[in-house]
Amino acid sequence: MAMWRFVLLGLAAMLALVRPAASADDREVFTVAAVTVDATAANAAAARDAARNAGARQAYQILLARLTVAADRDRLPPPSETVLNDLVAGFEVAKERASGVRYLADYTYHFRPDAVRNLLRQAGVPFAESRSKPLVVLAVMDGAAGPVLWEDPNPWRDAWSAHTPRAGLVPWALPYGELDDVQAIDAEAALNGDGARLQAVSQRYNGADILVTHATLAHDADPHTVKVSSARYAPALALPPQAWEQTYTAEKGKRDGDLWAAAVAGTAAQVEDAWKSSNRIDFRKSGTMLVRVPVSELKDWITVRNRLVGIPAIERSNLVALDRGEVKLSISYFGDPSELRLALAQRDLVLDGSDPDWVLGLRPGGGPPPALPAAPTPLPVLAPEPSAPPALPPEPSALPSDIVPSARPAQP
Repeated sequence: MAMWRFVLLGLAAMLALVRPAASADDREVFTVAAVTVDATAANAAAARDAARNAGARQAYQILLARLTVAADRDRLPPPSETVLNDLVAGFEVAKERASGVRYLADYTYHFRPDAVRNLLRQAGVPFAESRSKPLVVLAVMDGAAGPVLWEDPNPWRDAWSAHTPRAGLVPWALPYGELDDVQAIDAEAALNGDGARLQAVSQRYNGADILVTHATLAHDADPHTVKVSSARYAPALALPPQAWEQTYTAEKGKRDGDLWAAAVAGTAAQVEDAWKSSNRIDFRKSGTMLVRVPVSELKDWITVRNRLVGIPAIERSNLVALDRGEVKLSISYFGDPSELRLALAQRDLVLDGSDPDWVLGLRPGGGPPPALPAAPTPLPVLAPEPSAPPALPPEPSALPSDIVPSARPAQP
């Protein structure tokens, strides 16, 4: 028995101390894909260089917008050539085409996580990088006979279906709208924040959070307006919902479809900014806590250890002791315990207790963390929005007729 305990202690120590250089979340959060470039210059090589540099600047702006709130955008460091050389680790090229004077392609840029973090810290700009749980949207609209969720017509739900958000820290998803969804919740229960019904929807989608967003279209107003009231629920956590309200007004000459689309984009931006505000890493605050991790077998500890990897708020975690049925860890973190608790919850880890007795465990029924293989039934996640191309110099009066796919290979 003593020998087996020694072996388990050795394995647990290895698992506690070995940390990947970059987690899967790091690679995803600090990668900007589908940056479309299109440039014209004196020759193809000059056009390619101009397009690549413009794409890197655009990717830099997209990345910082992903990590920071809108109110801080004016404080972001400008994307100088020196800054970009330090930040960009590499790129990939797709759909590359060129002529004698023009170059077009789609680029994916990979940024160095630590370099980006250092840049923002030195600039004094707070930022978030923790990805939230997927957020399932329940779009309720006031219809002629009352609120509707699954029934047609529901242009509010249709507008969410057509929305293509940029890849960010909040993964958006829509319910399938199948019989199980209809039986799980209706419009009235969604608007009332029925905990049991919301929990049923969350469990159906692997522990996802729920956004109930309620829209009312004022037909008699000129121009038309849409009032949107939204609430984000985390059924797995004993936390009050976050709530927002906003009224959107149609632009002159625009259709109601454009108004619905603007309301969806505005609501999504509110939710994403709120997530970043709640999860910004405050490097001015830090702490260390000793936590107990109840385990019945080694695989429980391995699961907890894997979920701890890559949580941005955690600076390091060290194994302190291994007793029968329990592992003790020392966790050094940035921010405060409430912020750490929220970050852990996104990986289905539950932090209970208070100083000096903290307990860390797996959320019952929690799905796998983002870095592990996906659940058997994937969420219907909305597709990322293609990035808009940067402003370019005026094109020639006639496009070259010899634009052909380039044979240049993708760069590492």
